[in-house]
Amino acid sequence: MGNDAYVHIDKKNHSVKSIENLLFMLDFEKRNDFYYFGNDEEYKYFSGVCVWKCDENTDELIYRVRTQIFASGYDIKKQNDTIRAFKKYCNAWFVGDMGKNRYFKVEKLVKGAESGCCFAIKKLDNNFSLLLYSLSKYPLDNEGEIQMSSWGIPTPSVFNANVYLAYLCSLMEDFFRSTYVALLKYSENKEKIIKNVKLSPFDLIDISNGNKSLEEALARTLSFQNIKKINSNFMDIDKKYDLGRVLKKPYKNRKESLYEQINRLFECRHAMIHKTEINVDYGTESLKKDITDIKVAFKRVYEFICEQNGWIPENIII
Repeated sequence: MGNDAYVHIDKKNHSVKSIENLLFMLDFEKRNDFYYFGNDEEYKYFSGVCVWKCDENTDELIYRVRTQIFASGYDIKKQNDTIRAFKKYCNAWFVGDMGKNRYFKVEKLVKGAESGCCFAIKKLDNNFSLLLYSLSKYPLDNEGEIQMSSWGIPTPSVFNANVYLAYLCSLMEDFFRSTYVALLKYSENKEKIIKNVKLSPFDLIDISNGNKSLEEALARTLSFQNIKKINSNFMDIDKKYDLGRVLKKPYKNRKESLYEQINRLFECRHAMIHKTEINVDYGTESLKKDITDIKVAFKRVYEFICEQNGWIPENIII
């Protein structure tokens, strides 16, 4: 699913090469057999815009201009601007999801920390889908394998769940680090935080080559594998970012808070990675439950940060 427009260009006056040059003027980059625009440092573009020649007949070249269904306002604006350039310089016409020669509606334009915090959670949707899909493809333990648990030996499905838990912890790490980077980049306390961090020569080379931002390099020196340290990192940016305030709130009338749950999952992951310890009581259903709960935790954190800054949170679906 996505937002598609098919642009029809007269072949008599325009060639594939001239269209390529136009796309380069619009700051698109060529990637194999398509053109892409979307890389920026202000968190404007989420899905980016893709353009490629999708058809050709005797009289016309037909180019497809596409953004993903979860495109940002700036993605849609760039898509419209690209189509306008085709119309203006190539005398083209187009048919899109909105109809003939009708541009896409731009809901709102958001950038900076507000957009960056939203991107940090939205980008994980496919990761969660892949994780759940992979779990669904793994067969249940047979009768013989189930007996292994009575001997203290993890069954194949238990082993599988423990391994996949490590991936879930990677998603947690990525979410908190990416959100931290977005907030740090626009923080008034950034200079104070940077003074206390020593970057490696490798980080400095990556920054110089444009492969990594200063904030990303700094975040890599910090731990995001422990909820207490995560919370401390955020509060270094601003005391108002006390994630414990929202993660320790009651959840489903249970004793364990989301804050404690995140800590438990990290501890299980560390035990497996560093001590090869497998939790024989942790199976597929336990992991599925934790995945659901972590999604709730992510949304709580995102909405909490929006509340602290007076931002209107987007309706996040993960």
